[in-house]
Amino acid sequence: MHTLTRLSRVPRMSSRPTSRTATASIGTTGQAGSRRETHRPKTHSPETNETYYVLTLQTDPAHHRAMCALRARHFPPALLRVAAHISLFHALPGSSLPEVRAHVAASASQTPRFAIRAAGPPLRLGRRGVGVRVDGLAPAAALVAGVQEAWGGMLSAQDRSAFRGHYTVTNKEDDPEKVERCFEDVRRALGTGGLSGTAVGQSYADA
Repeated sequence: MHTLTRLSRVPRMSSRPTSRTATASIGTTGQAGSRRETHRPKTHSPETNETYYVLTLQTDPAHHRAMCALRARHFPPALLRVAAHISLFHALPGSSLPEVRAHVAASASQTPRFAIRAAGPPLRLGRRGVGVRVDGLAPAAALVAGVQEAWGGMLSAQDRSAFRGHYTVTNKEDDPEKVERCFEDVRRALGTGGLSGTAVGQSYADA
């Protein structure tokens, strides 16, 4: 049985100077990626020198390439930092990372790989964004719920909320016409059957 123990990094789309707030894989050690200085995790704690980590779901290469192509076509170039991804957690504190990492690894080792589908119609993310819902994420939701139950006291408000896994194709786009073109392009790309894939592991990415 193949389980969700595969770990890799979501590819960067550009390189920028490293800030004090960084990201790294839940399941591996080593060099962390950088965040924009303007980004601050949505935590309930005062600003500190804490390092925050983003855990995402990794998919098979073909599905990943298809979703990355959509994101690359439409995401504002100046803001495009990472490839397409499904976030599980947005701001896991580094001070608790060893314990959370062990919990996630144990849960992932018991979770078989599972089918997913990026499905239409596209989602409106406010007035400046377009997203895609993902069907088949019940196993991922169970993993998230387990971490929330065990470690809820150190999670941000965002990460304690109900899991709604999705792809963000564009966001913070100030041109309404570009948002509409993105919406229509995503609608055509998804068609009636959506884009199928398989969840194969965990990855990390800059938020």
